[in-house]
Amino acid sequence: MPLDPVSLALGLRQRWLPAEGGFPSSVDDSAGRFADVVAPWFGAGAASGFPCATAMARKSQLAGAAAAALATGDARGAGQQLALALAQYMAGQTFGAGVSALPVATPALVLALGEVFAAHDLDDDRRATLIAAATHLTAVSTIVTFPTPIPPSPVL
Repeated sequence: MPLDPVSLALGLRQRWLPAEGGFPSSVDDSAGRFADVVAPWFGAGAASGFPCATAMARKSQLAGAAAAALATGDARGAGQQLALALAQYMAGQTFGAGVSALPVATPALVLALGEVFAAHDLDDDRRATLIAAATHLTAVSTIVTFPTPIPPSPVL
């Protein structure tokens, strides 16, 4: 199944940025919820028909890096650090015999998430949509290299 930014936005909105009550109780809780949404979403991606085999196994890596990012005292800095955590999570994933490189769109993700976090006047629906769109762009810019004869392929 191709990666879908709408399903990611919906997951972020419902599980990470809830409308009423149920907000994360700590940075670690927030990071865990974020990873709980992103890891299965990225795991649904495939490159050259091979599904991502390591997305769920590396979920704790994403949660730990996200916790460090969210603990940053500055909103823009937290967004930028979360973007780097996402890019590092996407890099090194395995798809069959292929391994993903650092996403080409990492700089765009850093800029986008920094600005989304710094824009305090955004409502949570818009915030989730913008984070999902930037994350999707970054995911599909991730190139997976395979042994010969399979050519490199993006994650879709």
